[in-house]
Amino acid sequence: MAPPALSTTATVILTPINTPSPSPTPYTPFYATAMVDNLRLRPNPGYLFPALRMLQQNTSLLVLGQAPGSEWIIVQMPSNESGWVFAKLLVSDHPLDLIPFIQPEDVQLVKGHVVDANNHAVTGVQFAITQGQGTDAPRNDAMTDANGDFYAFMPLTASGEWYVSYVTIACTSNLMDANCNWKSGAATQPEPAGIFITLPQEEPLEFTWK
Repeated sequence: MAPPALSTTATVILTPINTPSPSPTPYTPFYATAMVDNLRLRPNPGYLFPALRMLQQNTSLLVLGQAPGSEWIIVQMPSNESGWVFAKLLVSDHPLDLIPFIQPEDVQLVKGHVVDANNHAVTGVQFAITQGQGTDAPRNDAMTDANGDFYAFMPLTASGEWYVSYVTIACTSNLMDANCNWKSGAATQPEPAGIFITLPQEEPLEFTWK
């Protein structure tokens, strides 16, 4: 008599495989050129920092990174000296807005945030940070970025009372149309239009566009 057939049902155990996330592409510095004569190379981002060098038009500069706010770019000269220049005065075949962010050292920060009545970020709003009055009064400027934030980098020696005030709005702002006209049909401004602060400033400033 033949032995009974054996059941050979197999059990398959699936082991999940952890797929590694792709590594970010390492940043490869590229070159940009100065668009104007007497482009100021500064030790830190901001108009209150003195010029280390005056660069001539078409000077080739190695792009190393950008400060938060995307208005200032740190570059390296052919002499290997590094410093910060205003981003809109550079031209390159590469997109300057995609370079990595670098936090500046030896600065204090005045930061602000601008939103509309619906709590949406407002871009392209320029503020001045001034101390005192007159044409020679110390002044720094900063413009809101894609998140509605502006970053004004100040020297560590800056102290006392300063006035942060709305100056203008760029044609590239999300409040303007392609012809640089107000989408709302009428000029408006942030509230408050200006505010006094005392350095060092700890909390971000809040503005509402109305």
